[in-house]
Amino acid sequence: MKDFLAEILKESCIEYYGFCEFSALEKELLNCSAKLRLPLNSATVITLLFPYKVLEEKPLNISRYAAVEDYHFVCEKILKNVTDLLKQRYENFQFEWFIDNSPINEVKAAVLSGLGVRGKNNLLINEKYGSFCFIGEIVTDYKIQTVNNLITNCINCGICVKNCPSGFLSDKNNKCLSAITQQKGELSQKEIALIKQNKSVWGCDICQNLCPMNKNSSLTPIKAFINSYRNEFKEDEDFKNRAYTWRGENVIKRNLKIM
Repeated sequence: MKDFLAEILKESCIEYYGFCEFSALEKELLNCSAKLRLPLNSATVITLLFPYKVLEEKPLNISRYAAVEDYHFVCEKILKNVTDLLKQRYENFQFEWFIDNSPINEVKAAVLSGLGVRGKNNLLINEKYGSFCFIGEIVTDYKIQTVNNLITNCINCGICVKNCPSGFLSDKNNKCLSAITQQKGELSQKEIALIKQNKSVWGCDICQNLCPMNKNSSLTPIKAFINSYRNEFKEDEDFKNRAYTWRGENVIKRNLKIM
C-alpha cells in the first residue's frame, strides 16, 4: 500500500503525507454532515499536505490562501483521483476523502502522522512549507501499520500571540481578524478600524508572516496554485473559483470600500 500510494502522490506533487490510527481521533470527531461518509470500521487516516505559498512576497490585500484558486477545487481533484486509484487497486476496502468539511481534527491528525508541529495559533507547521499548507485526509478501513507520533508543539516564542491584531490568540472572546473580514452585515467601528489598519479585505496572515518557523518556508510545487495566483483582490476581477466566493461579492467588496 505505502509504495503504491507514494507513486500516485508523486504524480500530483504531494511530497508530505503520513498515517495515523483512526482510533486516536475517534473520540473527538467533529459533528458535520461529512461524518456520515466515514467508512464502517475505519482504521487508518492518511493525512496529506497541500502547500500553497506561491511567492516570497506577501499579497497586497488578501491572505496567501485566497491568492490562489479555491483550494477546495484543487485539493478535491487530487484527493478524488488518489482515492479512485486506491479503490481500483484495493477493491475490497473503503476509502473516503475529506478537505475542510471534515469530521477529523485535521491539525491533530497531521501531527500524529508526523507532518509537523502545532503552533500557538493552532496551525500545523511543517518543516519545509511552514504553516502555509492545506490539510486533507483519506480515511480507510484498510489497516496500515503505523505508530502515532507524539503531539508536539512549536518553539513557543509567543510572537504570534503578541502581534495578533485583534488579540484573539490571547483572548478567545475577541474575534480573529480573518473571521471579521468574512463576517456578513454591518461591522462595528472597532472591526472597521482593524480592517483599515491591517489593509486586509480577506483573511489575516500576520501570525504566519511573523512566525520564525515560517522564515525559510518553501514555495509550492502545485501547478494549479502557481498558475492561478493573484497578488490582490480588485473590484472588477473575475469572481469565480476563489476562496472568498462562498461568501458572495458583497462582503469582500465592503471590506475593499472600507480600505
